[in-house]
Amino acid sequence: MLLFDNKYSYIKDLGNGGFGKVFLAKEKVSHRFVAIKQLLNTNKSEQEDIIHEIEIVSKFENPNIVTYYHHFYEEDVLYLVMEFCSGGTLRDKISNNKVTPAEAIEWIQSLATCLRVIHKRGIVHHDIKPDNIVFTQNGTIKIADFGVANKNIGTRSYMSPESFSWQNDTRQDPRVDIYALGVTFMELLTGKNPFNYLSVDDIIEKHQSADFPIQELPNWQQEIILKAINKTPELRFQFMVELEEALKAKSVPIIFNKDNLKAAELIELADKAFRTNKWRNAWKYLELANKRYKNNVSVLQALGKYNLRIQKIEIAKSYYERALKLNPRLDVQKDLGWINLEAQKYPVAIGLLSDHLHRNPADYEAYNLLIRCYYETNRYETAMELSKMIMEANPALPCFANNYFIAFILNTNGKSFPPKSKLEQDTTPFIDYNRSVIEEEEISHNYKKYPTLKSKLLFMDFQFNTLKENTITILETNNENNTPSSISVPIIKFGRTEYNQNNIEVSGGNAISRRHCIIINSKDNVWLYDLESTGTEVNDKKVSNKIPLIGFNKISINDVIFTITTDKTKLL
Repeated sequence: MLLFDNKYSYIKDLGNGGFGKVFLAKEKVSHRFVAIKQLLNTNKSEQEDIIHEIEIVSKFENPNIVTYYHHFYEEDVLYLVMEFCSGGTLRDKISNNKVTPAEAIEWIQSLATCLRVIHKRGIVHHDIKPDNIVFTQNGTIKIADFGVANKNIGTRSYMSPESFSWQNDTRQDPRVDIYALGVTFMELLTGKNPFNYLSVDDIIEKHQSADFPIQELPNWQQEIILKAINKTPELRFQFMVELEEALKAKSVPIIFNKDNLKAAELIELADKAFRTNKWRNAWKYLELANKRYKNNVSVLQALGKYNLRIQKIEIAKSYYERALKLNPRLDVQKDLGWINLEAQKYPVAIGLLSDHLHRNPADYEAYNLLIRCYYETNRYETAMELSKMIMEANPALPCFANNYFIAFILNTNGKSFPPKSKLEQDTTPFIDYNRSVIEEEEISHNYKKYPTLKSKLLFMDFQFNTLKENTITILETNNENNTPSSISVPIIKFGRTEYNQNNIEVSGGNAISRRHCIIINSKDNVWLYDLESTGTEVNDKKVSNKIPLIGFNKISINDVIFTITTDKTKLL
């Protein structure tokens, strides 16, 4: 027989669970019955956290929360003294088939109202289920186990799919309670929980097939259940008040936001321009959307994507940060990985891109970004292994053949080429260029000191898998006798005069690198890459790596200035 701090008389066991045991006891002074929870958790810090949360919840004095009286310790074991609810649990009523649809709706409405208040105070229960919902003798429904539940993972058959993933932090996300309440509502109306005894993988598969026992329910009840337990958090009810209103209206409300629709139309126009590399048109639509619809998450995300693609990394980062403040669960791990790659924060980039690919295993662009992370950090064998795997899966993407090629070259210090195989592209402009670097007669690089072989090789970005024929016009403006040159080759090489590997020779002696910079010349997708040279400026800004050439541009190499455009008339 337990002493219970010498203030209580043990009567009987009421049950046990993952948290510990529950006893029925009588308070010796007042003679009232109480429920005493004996917790298994003996971690002092976590015990204090549990007490702190329960004390906060108890101050709400909500009629639908089990009343907390106080706590005590016996030999480092924590005991919580709570209101005894003699009407049993919701599980008992489901097991005894004593639930009518009207009662189920009334109870779920009461629980939703209670949880709405709790969520506003920043508290999430994390283990809503019929076993943690009890009734007083007069039939009042109440939620038990606040604080205690928060220290457990939850009960699998009531846990939302995102809760199973270590990638998602759901500690402060009230939508996990919305999901659990939706499952409880389904169980009340049908007597069944379709997720009972299933593994995590089977639960996710159950969601994929939408195989739920609700077909006999009225359509409006089916709609509410499906909305509440949607596998995607963003497609669920976002707040308890939305679930309450749907139950009252017997309908899932259609959410129509005119501004969001109009913003989406402009973003779609920008995306169409973006897909064809019409950068100025894309910017025009996004600028208009941003002006009209301030702090719209979709607009901010689109602006982040646009600036990332044109190498304005810090500006892109600021847009993503603003978007994530408005919606912390925004799926932008790929783009954040890309931003960290450009910022040379390679471990962070690798982590973000790996997480993204775990959920999106067919995103070849993300694979190429990950390969670039390994390439930049001199992990050439890993870059080769991943490139080869992708070539086997999709040999139609030449970027992986090129990037395998240069990783192989660097892994052997330029001493050998990769063996011929059916995976290797016979010829691409990038492989041809990189092969020319290795085979050059007048060496433009060193193997151990600056400028290195790696600095002169070209890593092939995913966007160049399709190179469209294009003609650009180049004029050396400080040469009075020079006439505009029209060039259509896909990779245009700039370098020191009399170094015969280049398309455009630049005078200036040792102030000009032998391989100074290159232009990738593809229709509507023209880029300049600086090859770690003595310095290249585009429109009076130094290029640290690469930059898109949009419209009319001034390129400065030492004291030599070129004007470049895709429209010859603009040079005249």
